[in-house]
Formats: sequence, structure tokens, C-alpha cells
Amino acid sequence: MRAYFSLLPALVFCFGTFAQQPVVIGHSYGITSEILGEEREIEVQLPENYDNSRFAKTGYPVLYVLDGEFNFSFTAALERFNTKFLYRPYPEMIVIGIKNTDRTRDFTPTNVPVTGRHGRARFGTSGGADDFIRFLEEELKPFVNSEFRTDGYDILLGHSFGGLFTVYTLLEHPELFDSYIALDPSLWWDDRLVYRKAEDLWKTTDFGKKGLFVALAYEAPENAKDRFKHGKTIRDFCEHILMSNPGNNLRTNWKYYPEHDHGLVPIPATMDALSFLFEGTQLPVKEVPLHPGLVAETYGKMSRKLGHELKPDESLLYELIKYVKSTGKTESARELLNYARNTYPGSAQLKTLNVD
Repeated sequence: MRAYFSLLPALVFCFGTFAQQPVVIGHSYGITSEILGEEREIEVQLPENYDNSRFAKTGYPVLYVLDGEFNFSFTAALERFNTKFLYRPYPEMIVIGIKNTDRTRDFTPTNVPVTGRHGRARFGTSGGADDFIRFLEEELKPFVNSEFRTDGYDILLGHSFGGLFTVYTLLEHPELFDSYIALDPSLWWDDRLVYRKAEDLWKTTDFGKKGLFVALAYEAPENAKDRFKHGKTIRDFCEHILMSNPGNNLRTNWKYYPEHDHGLVPIPATMDALSFLFEGTQLPVKEVPLHPGLVAETYGKMSRKLGHELKPDESLLYELIKYVKSTGKTESARELLNYARNTYPGSAQLKTLNVD
């Protein structure tokens, strides 16, 4: 496998006589895949303070986003926006957008060519999902883990055919990711193949504290019959399978979006999905000055829930300590600072932070 790197195209704004400064949301990397026999491109956004020398060098969860050319930008923006303030619904993450070459091939588990309108062949290249899983497992994830500071908690997000692939991966290789997000997934594929696999495996598989969120989009009454089949299959999956076996050690949730169709659902559903997967992470900030131990308690509880050690972001702790100090609770600020220093012993800014 060979990799190459370049800056993502940047947006440039110029007002009056100010110098032009690029606004860069990430970087682009190329990977030569021996498994797929082609060059693949990924887009990467690192957490805001990833390269800040004042911060400790730590690892981060990784969010792998399918259909990267469509879904990377807004997912990266959600990560950045929702990890800026004290009330954070989820932690800082590395966001990886995987761009397509042939999404029908990569995201479908079986070869099912069909004849569409006007006699045109459709889905002729379908059936390559198992090879794409091998690419993720043997080439992409090792590359990401070697190039970036990852903490071992990985999430897969897919929409439409990508959502089909996401559920298929959960069923066939549940160990590959720690949580899965399927947005309006094409579970109708091949006479509900993945749906039927789920029926068979749901009661016999221990998913080991994995998480799965499924989004169902609105379909207008005037849309074609196959679109209603698409939505009905998702609803059947959510109502009859998804929540049917709480003993299988899989954290599940789903939501119907009556105001968002198939094309619009990814943005609100991604926000809801990440909030669900990390539900319980957001701190009761106003209570922390009186009870600074709530921070360690909250993240200890989340770590047990996820089956993975989750630490509060250093940027969150730094701002939280300053907030607690501003309330006049010096002892609480000092306790929180000691906790932060123990959590991030390599932090230069925490070593010099004074709360007295």
C-alpha cells in the first residue's frame, strides 16, 4: 500500500485590504490499495488542537465517513462546532472521509444487476462489499492508526447504499468498528438480504457494547413505488428487529425524520446519531463548581458504558477549570486542575495554569 498527501482545496475570502487567508477544513491523502487494485482518496480533519504544542499528545476516536465527497464537509463541521463549548454532546474526533470510485460495487454485498427504465442496465458492478471490508480492515485502518494518534474507538457512518454497507459490516464483522451509523439505509437490496441476515443473527450474537443508530427519512406520497419499499423496509427493521433483543449487548436507537427526505436527512441525523452514541457525556456544567468530582464520575460511567476508556478533552478541562475559578470556588478549581494534570501529564498549559 502506498500513500500520498496534499492539502484539500481551501475557501479563500478577502475583505477590503486584509490579506487573503485560506480556510482549510482538512487534508487529502491518497492510498494505493492492493486489495481493490486502485488508488483511493481520503479526506482527514484532525481535532482543532491536535498539533498545538501547549496540549498533551493524546489519542482520539475516529469517525469513518462513507461517500466522503458528499458527507465529509458537514460531518467535519459538526465535529468542530460541537466540541468548542463547555456543553459537549460528544468528544473531539478525527474525521476520515472516504471518497468513492464505484460506490455500487463497494457498498453492496451481492451482485444483482437489474434492468431499469428504458432498458438500461443498473448495478452491474454490484457485489464488492466483502472486498471493501477487507480494504478497511487491512489497509485503511492500519494506515490511519499509523499516521495519526487514534485511541482505538472507531465509528462507521454510511448513507443510502453506504448505510446498507454499514449494517452489513456490523452483522458480518462486528469487531471492525465500535459503533455504527446507518442513515436511511438501502435495506431493500437483494430482496432484503441484510434485513434477513439481521433476523437470523440478532438473537444469537453478542455485540459487545457496540452502538447502532438508524435514521429513516420522509418519502413524499407522489414518489415512486420503489421509494416506499425503501422506507417500509427500514421501518420494519427498526420496529421489528432493531429493538427486539436488549440482551444482545447492542445499544440501539432510531429516529424518523418527517421533515427531511432521503437527500436531506444526513445532516440532522448525524448530529442525533453522535449524540446518542455518546449519550451521558455532556457535563452538568453548572453543578461542577459545587461537585468537581462529577467530571471523573461522568467519564468513568461513559467508559464502562462504551467498554472503552473515554477521557474528557483537554480543551474542555482547561475551559472548565477557568469557569469554576470564575465562580469563586477555588478549592473546586484546584481539585479539577489536579484531575486534569493526572489525566494529561504531558500538558504544558496545565502545568502553568494557576487557580489561586
